[in-house]
Amino acid sequence: MHKHIRANERGSTLLPWLRSYHSFSFGQYHDPARMGFGPLRVLNEDWVAPGGGFPRHSHRDALIISLVTEGDMVHRDNAGHEHLLNTGDYQYMSAGSGISHSEFNASDTKPMEFVQIWVMPHHRNTAPAYQVQRFDRAATLQLIASGETDSNAFLLDQAMRIWQLRLEAGDSLRQNLPDRWQRRVQLIKGEITADNRVLQPGDALESDPNSPPIQSMEYRANSNSLALIFDIPVHNQQRTTHELT
Repeated sequence: MHKHIRANERGSTLLPWLRSYHSFSFGQYHDPARMGFGPLRVLNEDWVAPGGGFPRHSHRDALIISLVTEGDMVHRDNAGHEHLLNTGDYQYMSAGSGISHSEFNASDTKPMEFVQIWVMPHHRNTAPAYQVQRFDRAATLQLIASGETDSNAFLLDQAMRIWQLRLEAGDSLRQNLPDRWQRRVQLIKGEITADNRVLQPGDALESDPNSPPIQSMEYRANSNSLALIFDIPVHNQQRTTHELT
């Protein structure tokens, strides 16, 4: 069984140019019971107004993945990277020993939406890195990032796997889970049924460590849907109180 965490249970940051919803403690939102899912420390859904964005700021010792879910986003950083990301594009930053960057809505007339994922790395003070990836838009289940080498996925300095799930209305998929691993499913768009629970956008299902482990999960789409799936080994489940930088 899994815990069903509803969208309206998340924290939020509401500004004239930004609506941000936090699955875990972030910024002014702090809940000691919601400090992450193992090494997954941040999972934010952000709405950025036309012309708005995050001015240059710095991070270190974080693996940051962003998915643009609506509109276009401009990235710039102090390593000289400048990139325009379109809907469906992913970017990966290993902040390592330190990186300064900015993200802005590329449009002055339309809002932009994206998902921020922060993973705490196994090693600190490594060399910063930056990548952009356009994954197969037609794939139903796509490995986005992993601690194991994969020819397509971002390589994480952490024992976990991140998947993208795309299902059209009426379609279904069963996904296995390795022995002694746990899972979190975050619905971004649409509506799916999983573990006999109906998920709406912003809802999540998270493994309950007090329940017997599952070996697989079936997803059934009630409408065209997009979800992100986070798998971690049980030994990596310890909650973190890592301060964000």
